[in-house]
Amino acid sequence: MSESVSRLRQELWGLHRALARTLRALQRDAPMVQGSLYLLRRKCGKPTCRCTRGELHPAWVLTRSEAGRHRLYSVPADQRGALRPLTREYRRWQRTRALLVKQSARLLALIDQLAEERLQRWPPPKPDEPRTP
Repeated sequence: MSESVSRLRQELWGLHRALARTLRALQRDAPMVQGSLYLLRRKCGKPTCRCTRGELHPAWVLTRSEAGRHRLYSVPADQRGALRPLTREYRRWQRTRALLVKQSARLLALIDQLAEERLQRWPPPKPDEPRTP
């Protein structure tokens, strides 16, 4: 029992250190903008336009989900350079948050395993009764 408890404790403290690093990463104060910036190409619908021949109209947009719906916002050329690192920071923050969720679930699972290893059954089973886990 003590060897498995020791291994679980070591893993628990290792995960604790990893959680601390993740939390520090989430505490950055860099500004961010929710959404993704990308180049959208589409047809306008005019029958004589060049886009009917495959030369689609380009437009830089910011897309994000609002109230369960995807919204597109047109981004002016002079704001693209400033917006790109802000959306990149948001995606980094989202990935780090997802990592925190996974680490927290693993932490709880380790704590439950540790409790199970330490748990003693009482009252002890009678010699004629089968053991239950």
